[in-house]
Amino acid sequence: MRRLLGSRAGAAGLVLLSAFVLMALLGPYILPFPDAAHHWRDISWWQDSPAAAPQLWVNGPWNSYSLPASRRLEAGEPRAVEEGNGGSRRLSWDFTLPRAPSGFARDLILRFEGEGGLFVTVSAIQADGSRTEIARESLELANGGSARVSLRQVRAAGIAVEAFASSGKPDVKSPNVLILGKSSGWLGTDASKRDIFTGIVLGARWALLLGVVVSFLTVLMGLVLGIVAACFGGIWDKGINRIYEFFSLMPLLPFLIVLSAAYKPSLWSFMALALLFFWTRAFKTVYARALQIKQEGYIEAATALGAGRWRRVSRHVLPSLLPYAFAVMALSVPGVIMYEASVSLLGLGDASVITWGQMLHDALVQGAVINRLWWWILPPGLMIALMGLTFGLIGRGLDKSLKLGGE
Repeated sequence: MRRLLGSRAGAAGLVLLSAFVLMALLGPYILPFPDAAHHWRDISWWQDSPAAAPQLWVNGPWNSYSLPASRRLEAGEPRAVEEGNGGSRRLSWDFTLPRAPSGFARDLILRFEGEGGLFVTVSAIQADGSRTEIARESLELANGGSARVSLRQVRAAGIAVEAFASSGKPDVKSPNVLILGKSSGWLGTDASKRDIFTGIVLGARWALLLGVVVSFLTVLMGLVLGIVAACFGGIWDKGINRIYEFFSLMPLLPFLIVLSAAYKPSLWSFMALALLFFWTRAFKTVYARALQIKQEGYIEAATALGAGRWRRVSRHVLPSLLPYAFAVMALSVPGVIMYEASVSLLGLGDASVITWGQMLHDALVQGAVINRLWWWILPPGLMIALMGLTFGLIGRGLDKSLKLGGE
């Protein structure tokens, strides 16, 4: 560890890795939408956010224009209450909207909470006091639930809301109005109104889990097979090398295409195929190093003293190969993450899992490039590159520390 920290590349990689781990662990506490992991594909869950909105920090002295953020207006007591027969009520509220530039249209969401049936009418109030009805809708509130009325392209100084509660015992709270802004969050939103910063943080968990677990298993498999082939020789050497040649020459992408056509794509199937194909990346390095160690004098001395094959492997060969295995594993993580992103970008990934590759796939499918929504494409792409750089630096630091140790 001291040698790794003594290397600039290794120290920088460990700092970046610590930042990613903290991001993954502190995600539930720093996310603006803590339950987003369970509702990422639920479009109705994100309806209170603006669609394809840039970041809040675009509003600054560096820009000549200002994009307002979302704002919620709470209603006070009803302006008028009229009691009817059978316990029915007619309630009225007025909302004054913030001043907007001339001709500027805003999207509003009117939300009611309570219990019972409602018939709602909404009128736009102009600056001269004139009123024009812009919406009329029947709502049903059950068990203290909520209902919403979407108002699009409203150009007015305020709105007047009238609700007729027709149930026998109506229980309706004062509504609130959400003014959807033109900017939202630290990294903006996508076309489905999902918060991109939330997706970036949630994707870090899967990137670390997928990259580290798959790399560990594939390197472990390559380590075991490389040692067996080098130290046992004979039919083991020939058989394992033939299997290596088969899988190293066989492309993985056609298998994924066939698998996704026959079955629903899942992260577990990707991990299984990665384990089946990626062990070849560690095998040759371990195999060549094990053959070299096998010819060392201390191995011959151990053989002369009566040490068995398994004892020579466990006491001499394996401890010498473990540092190289860790370096190979660190260098394998970027490849796994990049491959998952590539597979997801092609639409062959697991759509139920929030990964940076899936975010890029959604951006490509929903026209982020054509519509110039750079804040939807750039963050996940940079995170994939930064994660790859992190483990690349750690692998380089391990490699340098091994060379210094060898000297």
